[in-house]
Amino acid sequence: VMFDIPDDPGIPILDALMIVVMVLFVLEMVINGIVDYKTYPLSFFFWMDALGTVSMIFEISSLLGPGGKMQTSGGGVDATLIRVARVAKVGARVGRLSKLMKCISYYLKDKDKRLDLSQNPAEAKKLSGRLMLTLSTKVSLLTILLVLAIPFFSIAQYPEQDLSMLVWGNKLEADYQRCYSDLNTTSMNTSSLLEDSVREMMTFYAVGTANYFPYRLDTFTEQVTLPDGRQVTIPGASLLDSQAAPRQLSDVMRITVTCKIDRPGCPANLYFNFYSPRRIEVALDMGLAAFIILLMIFVSANLNQTLHKLVVQPMESMLSVVKDNASELLKQFGLEDDMDADEDLEETELLEGIFKKFARLASLAAGRNEATAEELAGMDESARGVMMEMMNVQVATAAPVQETSANTSLRASAISAPPTGSEGLEENHHVMALSDLPDVPVIASLPVSRDTIESFDLDVLDLDSEGQTKVAVHIFFDTAVGKTTGRYWSEALTFKRFHAVVKAGYNNLPYHNYTHACDVLHTVYRLLSLTSARQWLGSVDQYALLVAALCHDIGHQGRTNPFLVELGNELALRYNDKSPLENMHCAKLFEIASNQDTDVFKQMDKETKKQARRICIAAILHTDNVNHFEMVREISKIYEMASDLCELQASQPDLLPQYIEQVMQKNSLQWLELFLHFADVSNPLKPFPVCQKWAWRVLDEFFEQGDEEKSLGLPVGMLNDREKINRPGSQHGFIQFLVAPLVFGTVRIFPDLHPVSTQMAENLAQWKTLWVEDAHPNEEDVAKKDADVQKIKDQAMELEARVM
Repeated sequence: VMFDIPDDPGIPILDALMIVVMVLFVLEMVINGIVDYKTYPLSFFFWMDALGTVSMIFEISSLLGPGGKMQTSGGGVDATLIRVARVAKVGARVGRLSKLMKCISYYLKDKDKRLDLSQNPAEAKKLSGRLMLTLSTKVSLLTILLVLAIPFFSIAQYPEQDLSMLVWGNKLEADYQRCYSDLNTTSMNTSSLLEDSVREMMTFYAVGTANYFPYRLDTFTEQVTLPDGRQVTIPGASLLDSQAAPRQLSDVMRITVTCKIDRPGCPANLYFNFYSPRRIEVALDMGLAAFIILLMIFVSANLNQTLHKLVVQPMESMLSVVKDNASELLKQFGLEDDMDADEDLEETELLEGIFKKFARLASLAAGRNEATAEELAGMDESARGVMMEMMNVQVATAAPVQETSANTSLRASAISAPPTGSEGLEENHHVMALSDLPDVPVIASLPVSRDTIESFDLDVLDLDSEGQTKVAVHIFFDTAVGKTTGRYWSEALTFKRFHAVVKAGYNNLPYHNYTHACDVLHTVYRLLSLTSARQWLGSVDQYALLVAALCHDIGHQGRTNPFLVELGNELALRYNDKSPLENMHCAKLFEIASNQDTDVFKQMDKETKKQARRICIAAILHTDNVNHFEMVREISKIYEMASDLCELQASQPDLLPQYIEQVMQKNSLQWLELFLHFADVSNPLKPFPVCQKWAWRVLDEFFEQGDEEKSLGLPVGMLNDREKINRPGSQHGFIQFLVAPLVFGTVRIFPDLHPVSTQMAENLAQWKTLWVEDAHPNEEDVAKKDADVQKIKDQAMELEARVM
C-alpha cells in the first residue's frame, strides 16, 4: 500500500511473501506441537497461533485477501463496523507479530536458573492475595491505557461518517433526471445542469479539507436517445476524465445510487480516489501495531518481574528450605543425599524427589522398628538417641539358622525379610528356605482335579463336607501360595485343629455357612494367584488374608446388620451398631487363635502377629457392605492417579517394576481389603450354574429374615419378601449397581482379572432371559434391561481388549 503497487487483480510479490510467512507459521505450530506435546496442543497459545495462521488467508489476494477489491458504500456507512473491522485486522496482525516476540523471548530468556533466595517464604494465602491484587491492578491500568490511547490513532483519518459522497451521488442522479425530463419536453438538444453540478462537486472537494476526490462517473451517459428518437446531449461525466485514477483498486471508494431514469448500466456509480486517506490509515495502523507491540513488551517484562518477585523468589526460597532440611534429615538417618546430582532438575521433579526421600525416611522410622548396625554407625549421637530411645528402634541381628529344623530356618528367613507388602517381598529368601521342606502334600487325594481348583469353575456346593475341608487345607498348604504361607506360618496339625473349630463355628444357614467360607477362600486364593501377589505382597499378608477369608462369616446368624440394630440385638449393643456381625467374626477368629492348640499365628513373633491381626481385622470389617461404595471410590481414585501405569501394564505379560512399586505395594492394605470383599460378592462372577445356585441360597436366607420381620411387625426389606420379589429380576439390580462398579474398577487396576468381568456380563444376560420368561414384562421394560446388559457387555469387552 505504501509503495502504491497496483493490486488489480493482485500483488504477486506480496502474495508470495504472505504464503511463505503462512508456511513458516504452520511449521512453527508443528514444531511447538512436537517439542511441547504435553501442553501446547489445544492450549490457549495453540488456538491463538492457529487463529493468526488462518488469518493469513485474508492477506493473500488469490484467496480472501483485499487485493483488487475496492471500498463501497450502499447508502450508509456504519462507523462502528468500520472501526471494529480495522481493529480486528490490526489485532490479527499484531497477534502474528507476537510470534516474533515469542522467539525473541526464547532468545533473551535468562539461562541462569539460580535466583535470589534471600527472601523468606511467603504463606500461600498471602501470596495469592498479593498476586491477585497486583495483577488486577496492572490489567486495569493496561485496559485504561488502551482505551485512552487507541482513539489517537484514528484522529487523522477521513471522517468515517462523511455522507457528502452519498449526497453528491444522489444530487447528480437527480440533476441527470431533470436534464432528461427538460430535453424530453422541450426542443433543446443539450442541458448544462449536470455539467454545472459536476464542476461544483469538483470544486467542493478541491477547496475543502477532504484529501480524497471524485474521478469517474458510471452510467451518466452523455449521448442519450429520447423516446421520440431524438439524439440529445447531457454533458458532465467527461469532466472527471481529467482526474487521476488510483493505481490500486483498494484505493477506490465506490458510491452507488439508485437510478431515477431506467437506462443501461444501472445502478449509477460515483468513484472517489482514496489514495491519501488509505496511506494515512495504513500509517496509523502500523503505528497502532507498533504501539501495541511495545506495550506487550513492556507489560510482559513488568509481569515477568512481578511474578519473579511475588512467586518465583518465594517459591525458590521455600524449595531451598525444603531441600536443605530434607538433605539434613536424610544425612541424620544415614541415607544418601543425591538431590544435587542433577542441577537442571525441574522444581516439580525436585519436590517429587524430596517426598520420595521422606517416604523412605518414614518407612525406615515407622515401617519397621529396627535398624542395622551399619545404618546406626552412619548416624551421629543425637540421631542414634532419637532412634533407639525415643522411637525404640532395635538393632537388627541376623537370625540364627538351625540346620536341624527346616521350619525354623524358613521362619527366620522370612522374619528377617520385610514382613509387609508395602515394603516388598524378598522372593529368593522364601525359595531358598522352602527347598528345605519335604515336598509331600498335606492332602494326598483331592475331591476334584488340581486344574479345577486352579480355575473359577470349582463348585464347592457339589462337594461334601469332607471334600470342602480337603480343598481348604490344600489351598493353605499344597498350592503355590500355600507353600509360601500356610506351610511356613503354621503347622499342619495346629491348622487342622483350628480349621475344625472354625468349621463348627459356622451355623447351618442357606448361605452364610461353611460352604460359603470355602468358596470365598478359594476365590481369594485365585485372586492372589492371578495377580502374582507374591511379587508385591509379603508372605504374612497373604497368609493373614487366607485366614480372614476362612473365618470372615464365622458365627453368622443369617440376619443383616440393620436387622440386628433395629432389634437392639446383643451384638449391636456390644459393638455400638457399627458392623456388629463383622466385629463378631473378628472376635471369634482371635478367640479361637487364643488357644495354644488352635493358634495358627503362634509361630510368628510379636510384631508379625500384630501385622497379621491388623490385616485380618481390616479385611473382615470391610466385608460389611456399608463400606462398599467407599471402596469403589477409593479404587477409582487409585486408578485415576496411576491410570497410565495400569494401561501400560495391561499390555505386558509380566508385572512392571514401576507398576509393582507405585500401584501394588503402595496400596497393599487396600488390595487386601478389596480381595476379601470382592470374593465375598463374587457369586455373579462364577459360571452361571454355580452363580444361580448361590443366588437362590442368598434369596432363601433373605426370605427367612423377611418372614421374621413380618412376624415381629417390622418393615420387610425390599429383597426379603418372598411373595413380592422376582428372583431373576433381583439379580439384575444386584449385579448392575453393586457388583459391576466394583468389578470394573478392580479389573482396570488388575488387568489379568478381565475374565471375571466377561463372565459377569454373560451371567447378566442369562438373568435377563430368565426374568423375561418368569415375569413376562412389557417391551419397554425389556428394552431397558437389554440396554443395561449391553452396557455391561461393552465395558467388559473394552477391558478384555486391553490385554489382547
